[in-house]
Amino acid sequence: MVKSLSLTQFIVIIVIAMTLIFAWDFGRRILETVQLVRTLQLADQRLTQVEAANAQLLTLKQDVTSDEWLEKQARVRLRYTKEGETVFIPVAALPASAVTAPAAPAVNLSPPERTIWDDLVEALFGPMQR
Repeated sequence: MVKSLSLTQFIVIIVIAMTLIFAWDFGRRILETVQLVRTLQLADQRLTQVEAANAQLLTLKQDVTSDEWLEKQARVRLRYTKEGETVFIPVAALPASAVTAPAAPAVNLSPPERTIWDDLVEALFGPMQR
């Protein structure tokens, strides 16, 4: 006795198969959309950072091309002065860390911390003999 599928059963199987195929495709498209949105957000953040760096560089370029910036750098870095100016250069003091004696190495007096493996071995085999 051979059983065959009725037309109703065949239609139900086809509908269920089509529903599963559409659900899988819809889920895949949602994941792709989420990935594209994340990529777009990261690109927008990177663009904002690059635009901020570009604005800083443009400001620096304007400063560097001015005569005031050149004069300031000559005075600060090269210690240039104009005629008739009196120059005062402070003597650099040693930093506080250079004056103090070297610190002795720290001695750890606390017992070593136990790991979970130490507890597990002790629970299985008893305390270790030292």
